[in-house]
Amino acid sequence: MEKMDLLEEKIRKAADTIRGLREERGALEGQLRTARAEKGKPTSRSGDPERDRRLEKLTRERQVIAERVDQMLKIIEEAEAS
Repeated sequence: MEKMDLLEEKIRKAADTIRGLREERGALEGQLRTARAEKGKPTSRSGDPERDRRLEKLTRERQVIAERVDQMLKIIEEAEAS
């Protein structure tokens, strides 16, 4: 029974992590949308390197978070299938 308890605790922690990552991903997606909208405006086409770096960083972070969430979902799906 102890192994089952440990597994349940790990799944709870994974679910909490997934929730947190989804919230963070949502926030980052909002920031990315804002950055893209700003970049698309005529006033922001000044070639601002700082804005470009921020946009690139947000894009990379979003990719990493999406990959991590996908990996965790696969792990949970495998655990549920067992």
